[in-house]
Amino acid sequence: MNILIDSGSYHALNVGDVAMLQAGVERLRHLWPRASIAALTNAPHALAFYCPGVYAVPLVGRVRFLGDQFLGRAARFAPGVLRHQLERFERRLRRDRPATLSNLIAVKHALARRRDYEAPRAYVRALQRADLVIATGAGVFADPFVENATGVLATLEDAQRLNKPTALMGQRIGPLTDDALKRRMAEVLPRVDLIAIRERRESAPLLASIGVPSDRIAVTGDDALEVAQRRTRPELGDGVGVNVRVASYAETSARDIDAVGLAVKCAAGRLAASIVAIPIAHHPDCHDGVAIRRILAEAGNTSHPLPELNTPARAIGEVSRCRVVVTGSYHAAVFALAQGIPAVGIAATRYSLNKFAGLAEQFPGGCDTVSLDDRDAAVNIEHAIVSAWKNAPDRRGVLLRAALAQIEAGRAAYLRLGLLASRRLGADCPRAATSSMTAYA
Repeated sequence: MNILIDSGSYHALNVGDVAMLQAGVERLRHLWPRASIAALTNAPHALAFYCPGVYAVPLVGRVRFLGDQFLGRAARFAPGVLRHQLERFERRLRRDRPATLSNLIAVKHALARRRDYEAPRAYVRALQRADLVIATGAGVFADPFVENATGVLATLEDAQRLNKPTALMGQRIGPLTDDALKRRMAEVLPRVDLIAIRERRESAPLLASIGVPSDRIAVTGDDALEVAQRRTRPELGDGVGVNVRVASYAETSARDIDAVGLAVKCAAGRLAASIVAIPIAHHPDCHDGVAIRRILAEAGNTSHPLPELNTPARAIGEVSRCRVVVTGSYHAAVFALAQGIPAVGIAATRYSLNKFAGLAEQFPGGCDTVSLDDRDAAVNIEHAIVSAWKNAPDRRGVLLRAALAQIEAGRAAYLRLGLLASRRLGADCPRAATSSMTAYA
C-alpha cells in the first residue's frame, strides 16, 4: 500500500498542523502497518523528525509541474492562434501525459542548472505510485488561504485523473466567499471518496452548497485531539495559558495585544495564577511568540521559554499545566479542550470567530469567545478567564467525554477510509475490516 499525504502546511512551523499530520500518519499505519507513506513538504528534515519513516516529496515539484510553461518565453512570441494551440497542447500534455511533461520540465531545469530539477518528476512519480491520496487538516479551504487550497485541490484532481481513491481528513471549510476557489472546490470535492470535517456548524453547509453528497461527509472533530488527550494530567493545572496570533489573516492590532495582556495580567493577579506561554505558529511572518513575549514582559515575567516550545509535544505539555487557556490560536484551544481544560477564544475576524464557534459547538460549555472589536474587550476577556477558572472543575468531565467521543469518531472515519480504499483497489485492509474503534488504545 502506497499513500501520499498533502498536509496543506508544508514548513512544519505550526505545531497544531504538525499534530494533525502525526495523528493521520498514526491512524494510516494502524490500518496498513506495512504501508509506504509519503508527504508533500518544503521541510524534509522536519518531516523526518516529526514523522519518522514518512518519505518527503518536494512541494516545489508540484509548483513546477503546474506552473512551468515548458516552451517558456518562446510561446509568448508566437502568433496568437499558434500561441493558443501551444497552450492547449501543453494543458493536454499535463492532463494526459504527466510523466512526459514532468520529464520535459526536468530536462529544461537541468539545462538551466537548477538544483531542484528532479522535483517535478518526483511529484508525478509519487502520484502515479500512490494507491491512496489524502489531505490532512490545515484549515486551508478558506478565504485567507486560497493559494494553499488551490494547490491541495490540484493534487487531489491529479490523483482523481489517475483513478486513485482520495480523501480529506480533519478538515475545516470556510469562511468562503472567493468565487474562483468555490468553483475549483465544486469541480474536485464532490468526487472525493470521503471528507472528514472538524465541525458541522459551517463546514457541512458549505460542502453541501458545492455539491458534496452528505453520505461522503463525516464529522470527527480535530485529529490533533488524540495527540493532546494523551497528555491529560490527573488534576487541573494552576496556570493561565496565553496565546495571541499575529498574522495578516488574524488582523490583530497592537491595541488588541495590549487588551489581551491587560486582561491576562489582571485575571492572573486575581486568581494568584502563573502565566503560561502557549505558542503554536512559528512562521517568520506569523510567530505567536512576538505578542506573547510582550504580554509576559508587561506582566513582569522576564523568562523567554518560547524557542523551546516549537514541537507539538512541548506545546501540549505546557497546556497541561493550565487551568484555563486564553488564545487567538485555534489549536491552542484544541490542545486544552482535549485535556478537559476550558478555553477562551479571542478573535478579530470572521475567520477566527467562526473557528472558535465551531469548536464551542463540539465542546459545549468549554469554549467562550470574545471579539477583540468589542470596546470593552479587555474587561470581557478578564471576566471570561475568571469565569472559566472557577467553573473548570465542574466542566472537566464533560469536556473530556466530548474529546473522547470525537477521537472515537476520528478513528471510525479512518477505518471507514480503509474499507472504501480497499473496495476501490480490490485489496485487503484487514485492520479496517476487523478493528473496533478502541483498537488504538
